[in-house]
Amino acid sequence: MIPKPVQRPHPPLYQVCVSKDGIENTARRGWPMLNSVLFGPVSQLVANRDTYVEALEKSGRSRDEIAGLLSRWGVSRQIYVADTDARALAEAKDAELWYQESFRKFVIPDRIEEAHPSLHPGFRAMAERLSKVSWEGLVAETLAFGSPDTVARHIAEMRELGVGQVMCWMNFGGLSHDRVRRSMELFAREVMPRFRP
Repeated sequence: MIPKPVQRPHPPLYQVCVSKDGIENTARRGWPMLNSVLFGPVSQLVANRDTYVEALEKSGRSRDEIAGLLSRWGVSRQIYVADTDARALAEAKDAELWYQESFRKFVIPDRIEEAHPSLHPGFRAMAERLSKVSWEGLVAETLAFGSPDTVARHIAEMRELGVGQVMCWMNFGGLSHDRVRRSMELFAREVMPRFRP
């Protein structure tokens, strides 16, 4: 690797986990896992956490090791902060819907039938799942968009689930630089201080 990392033996390793197998393999290696909440309820993280902890226990990790790994469990989530909930939703809606459509096009081929037959069931299942994604559902279950109070409640909910690190995905879907910057400033000034020790 060029340039050589300063940390020895290497920088911290994390593994993005999107499947049960991925979570279990990450736990066997003793690495922290990374998840994302792109659609669906935030409560879906509970199954990931429980699978991870169970696999860590089966691998012989101590309670302290498990606690340490959970403190580094990272979850990426789209976040947008504005003065009010209504303003945040209005300003971020087009960017979020563009992102969701782009994601769908990225993960599902235009013509599933032309893919290898072994891939058809997975593509069809994902297509079915993504066909149910709606703006109303995203607002109700998934997005951390809103006033500082609302976004802080979303962060607190993740903390209660045991998430150790929230990775704030604040520049998504072609949001303008000005909006991203203002959202980040509001987050830093009015949300982050609530979670400092």
